[in-house]
This record gives sequence, C-alpha cells and structure tokens, in this order.
Amino acid sequence: MEKLTLSPLESSTSTCDYRRLFNAMNTVLRVLSAPGHEKEPLFRSFEEAANGLGAERALLLLVEKQEPPHFRALAVRGLTEKDVHACERGERGDGVDMSIVRAAIATRQLQMVGQFGVDTRDAAPHPADRQGSVFCAPIIDSLRDEAMVVLYFQHARCAADGAYGEREAVWLDGYSAAIGQAFAYYFQQLRGKYSLADLLRGAPRAEHAPELIGDSSQTEALRRVLHETYVPAACAPDPDPILILGEKGTGKDLVARYLYGHSARRTRPFVVVNCAEISDELATARFFGHKKGSFTGAMSDETGFFRAAHKGVVFLDEIGELTPRAQGTLLRVLENRTVVPIGETREVRVDVQVVLATNRDPETAVASGAIRGDLFDRFKTQVVRIEPLRERPSDILALARHFLAHHEQRTGKKTLGFEPDTMRKMIAYSWPGNVREVARVCSLLVTHAKPGQRIDENLLARCCPDIGRRNWNPMAVPVLLGEMPMRKALRAFGRELILARLEHYNWDVRSARKSLGLPKTTFHRYAMGLGITTSGQNRNMNGDSRDPAPDLSESP
Repeated sequence: MEKLTLSPLESSTSTCDYRRLFNAMNTVLRVLSAPGHEKEPLFRSFEEAANGLGAERALLLLVEKQEPPHFRALAVRGLTEKDVHACERGERGDGVDMSIVRAAIATRQLQMVGQFGVDTRDAAPHPADRQGSVFCAPIIDSLRDEAMVVLYFQHARCAADGAYGEREAVWLDGYSAAIGQAFAYYFQQLRGKYSLADLLRGAPRAEHAPELIGDSSQTEALRRVLHETYVPAACAPDPDPILILGEKGTGKDLVARYLYGHSARRTRPFVVVNCAEISDELATARFFGHKKGSFTGAMSDETGFFRAAHKGVVFLDEIGELTPRAQGTLLRVLENRTVVPIGETREVRVDVQVVLATNRDPETAVASGAIRGDLFDRFKTQVVRIEPLRERPSDILALARHFLAHHEQRTGKKTLGFEPDTMRKMIAYSWPGNVREVARVCSLLVTHAKPGQRIDENLLARCCPDIGRRNWNPMAVPVLLGEMPMRKALRAFGRELILARLEHYNWDVRSARKSLGLPKTTFHRYAMGLGITTSGQNRNMNGDSRDPAPDLSESP
C-alpha cells in the first residue's frame, strides 16, 4: 500500500480547529460500530486531526520493528521523500526529529514539546535553532504492550503563541486510544503484508491468495521455506509432489492454496480432492476421467481430477484415507505424469503440481499398511510440516484477531476486541482443534457478544468453558511472561510445567516425574520449592485458584 500524502495546510491559525478535531474522533467512533473498510476512514480521520491541530508537518508511522527502529510511513504532510525515507529508517531528517518518536515508543506516553528545547513531557531535546510545537502520540497494542503506530504533529508556533497545550493533549490521548481500538487489527494486517512484501521482493501473486497468519518463528520459517524452496519448485514442468503434514485443523489446505497462489501456476486450475470420498470402484474414473458409456452410469465424458488440473495444482487432501487399492491408481501418474481415462487406450500427459496432505505420521501409516510404501516413496522427498498450535502459542493473538475481525464483518457486529485477561487465557490454552478451533471460538464470541463492548472472561467462560479451566500449555509461558525478569520467569515456567504434567497424568506423581526425567528427591525438592504442596491451593499465573493438590507422596 502506498502512503497517503496529505494536502498542505490551508491556513496556519493560532488556535486549533475543534470542529475538525471532533470530526476526526467521530470518524474513528463510526468505525467501531461498522466493521470492515478501515483504510479510508483511518486516513480521513488522520487528515482531519492534522488540519484540526494546524499541523504543517504530520506523520502516521507504522512501527515495523523497535530494535533497531524501523518504520513505515502511512500518511505524511510537509515532508520531502528524502525526509520520509530517513524517518522510516529511524534517522533524523531535516523535517522530523525522530528522538521524539523513539521517546514516545519507549515511554508509551504522549510526548508534548511546547517549544524546541522546552520539553513538558520528557521528550528528547531538539535542535536549538528551531521553534515550534510537537505532539507525538504512540498507539499501544494493549495485548502486546507495545507501540503499533505513532502519530506525529508539528506546528510552527510554540505553546506560548497559542499552539498546543494541555487541552489538545487531553484530546490527543483520547484520540490515540480510540485509534488503537478501531484499527488494531488493520495495523496488524499491514505489518504482515509489508513483512511478506519484503520476503517476496516484488514477486507476483494471485489476487486472492491467502495469508499465513502468525508471528511465531515457526510460521515465519514456514513462509520462508515456501517462498525459497517450494514456490519456485512448483513453477517447473512436471514438479515433484509435495507432502503437507499436520494435525487436524492446522491449516494444511491453506498452505496448499498459499503455495498455489504465489506460484506461476496461480492462473491455472486448483482442484481439491477429498480422498475420504473416493471409493475403490470409482477411483480411476474420478482421478483420470472416463468416456461416455465406458461403464454403467457413465452418461457423459468426464475429464477427471488430474486432467482438469492440467498446468495447475491438484490437492489430494487426507491421502491416508484412501484404501491401498485406490492408492495404487496414483502410482503411474506420480511416476510418469500420464493418465489413461477409462474407455481409452492411449496415455494422456498431464503437467500438474501434486500436493498431498495427511494428519497421520506417514512412516507409522506405512508400517501399519494404511499408506502403501511404494506410493510413499514417490512423495516423501518434499515434506512441509505444520506445527500444532500448542507448539506456536505466539500465533494465537494474531489468529484470534484475524478471526474476530472476519466474524465481525460477516455478522455486521463490531466489538471492542479482547480484554487482556481474556487473551491471556486463550494464549494459555492448548487448542486441541488447532486453528479451526480458534475460528470456531471467535465465531461463538462474536455471536454472543454485545455490540460496542469488549470480550471479557465472563463471555469466554459462557461460550467456551474449557478455555481457562484446562491445563495451561507450558509452551505458552514465555509468551505470557513478556518482559518478566529471568529468575521469576524460570520459576513460573517450572511451576506451570510441573502442574501441567501432574494434571496430564491425573496426579500420578511417579508417572509425572518420570516423564520429566527427574529422580524422586529432585522432583519433590522442585515441587516444594515452587509451592506445589499438599496443603492450600496451587495458583496459576493469573492468580486463579486451582483445586487443592493431592498428596504428592508416591504409592509403593
């Protein structure tokens, strides 16, 4: 998305235009009551705010990363391209002193400079040869407790001459908070799009190609391996098959569509096959097609999945659900790239990228006979693994926001998002249904939420009682601890790990400690030191009481 260049300020007045400031705030509030279409109202509101504050220079900066600082200018006024590029690199240009921006990010507070060199809000000093007023407000992601966006307004006059004062500061505090509520998900989407754009380096993609939502190292590694290895491989004629492995609900079909949407085959067909629906009798006809009258019920010529996907992608979902006999029909096409439709004798060549998926462990399935070994040999060399959501809890926040926004738009109901405590419980949950379960839960929450209100713990408990009541996911502890000191974080992690393992084994102490690889005395020393005792109640990281712990002594 290109940045918006605001029109120059119409006139430089000594006081702010509160009619325009009201319009700026009102535009944001209307977004809260009507989901979707955030881009236009965001820029319209920002321009009204810049006009209302009489800002000769204004910046709307997306914070792409904080260390080292790197920004993306979404809207600008009164700056040259050179100045804008300097701001995006976090460097001081002729137009904006980025030390104010860094101070706003570091303190998470509005920076108000009434006159360069006179700082009323702990901002960094400014060049002595400049006069004027600056407002710089961070928009905070309350769940991550970090700045997403920075608003920057600069007026030629200082506060003593009637520019920015405490009245405007109060307005800007409220305005930045409202922007954060209305556009948090939009800003998150922009971050993801720009990150992907940097990865693709201008490579083409399908207009409706899906995104891989998530901020975890696993999801980032998945994006990278797809673009560096599998997307280029799919562009070649007769590419090798690709196997996608993952538990149910992890998004194997999404990864297949992502690969298709970013490959050179994106303008050709994408054919999806649910292998669980393919019977032995019809496997050949469904895969390769048939001529009219070639068997009873063949009322017309049929192309079949592989010929229909010629030059494109055929996605064989849940390949492990095919019977061994039906799997045998695929051997020749995977080896020679040719098919023989029923009723014909000549071979027909097909050029398709075959993508297969299964939620089974393939080697175990081969050993048990569920997947033929000779079939597995043809697609085992290119494997994409999708980690379950419990292994990548830092993706939960992005996924929850994505599905919340989707269902708000679907139902026409706008909420104020998740309360931090609600989100912490969702992050701590293990999500046995993976991404599909997150989507279902968000749909329920939007359905039962009241418009214009935040999603709190009471609503979560009513709609999804398992969340917050079941074991904490130990993998989520680092996400939840944030910037907690290391000693305290290690203690919290150890406590939750032992409690989770005890509950997993139904408080069979011997089984729990053996799974942790700890001798009896060491386990009991850790447990007692972490406050896991036979008296009182063990408490989780939110301070919620767990049930009283049973006796930790081991039965003989």
